[in-house]
Amino acid sequence: MNNIKPAAINTIKGVFFDYGGVIEEVEYRDNFFNKGMGILRNELELLNIKIPEEELRESLIKGIKEYSNWYKENNFKELPNEEIWVKFLLPEICSTNKDAEIKIREKSEKLSSIFEYYLYFRRPAKNIFEIFKTIFNMGYTIALVSNTMSRTLIPERLEKLNIKRFFSSIVLSSETGIRKPNRAIFDIALSETGLLASQCIYIGDTLSRDIEGSKNAGFKKSILIPSKITEEKDKDYT
Repeated sequence: MNNIKPAAINTIKGVFFDYGGVIEEVEYRDNFFNKGMGILRNELELLNIKIPEEELRESLIKGIKEYSNWYKENNFKELPNEEIWVKFLLPEICSTNKDAEIKIREKSEKLSSIFEYYLYFRRPAKNIFEIFKTIFNMGYTIALVSNTMSRTLIPERLEKLNIKRFFSSIVLSSETGIRKPNRAIFDIALSETGLLASQCIYIGDTLSRDIEGSKNAGFKKSILIPSKITEEKDKDYT
């Protein structure tokens, strides 16, 4: 993210960011994903829910694809994470075992945080603290708009990176029930900051979610910073 120069933001009042691929660099690593599957499987076993590792992996991968198709067909609505687990990620066990369904609903936030954290290998973008401190000290309002199942993972990661204090608004699809590129989620962030879209820029790593959504919302400028998963996220975008 070091290619964002002060001169690029000297005519605006707000700088809005995506999270994954921008604030944290992310990439798919099979061994990291498999580690996450082991942790997730252990968490389910604590609930007395036993699913073979390969069966769990296949169910999650299939569920991600089916949920992606669902929200695209439903104006990028985001379901509560308990509904995502019950209807898409672990539908077979939830439909045949009521006790398992109840436990999964109760622990859905913890399961979502584990799952999303290990979906990609992640590391902080270079000089991330210095970048946000500089933007903040220059007087710009900083906000975040991100698609996420978990309500807690991103705020916790921002806290760990010591940059949460720089944000005036943190808007998550898991909280709003709306996913990017639906402009409504951008409008919520704008409302929380008290800024007009014409006063703001948005920085993200996808054409299909970040650039399209922020442009539709009327942001003055939309900046694409390609990440190692940009191609994957945008593969069906035309």
